[in-house]
Amino acid sequence: MTSTRIVIKDDQQFERLEAVRERHGVNWRGMLIKGAEQLEAGGILPSGDECHEEGE
Repeated sequence: MTSTRIVIKDDQQFERLEAVRERHGVNWRGMLIKGAEQLEAGGILPSGDECHEEGE
């Protein structure tokens, strides 16, 4: 089995993520998978090209 460790340095961000996880009744793995599915669907984050435009 492969594992991943995520370090969240901000307690406020951790509390927010934990609240989302609990509200949707998923474990951390489930939340990661659902987040990846949403990213692949194309509605959450800007594309790579848009990121480069903002950073220029």
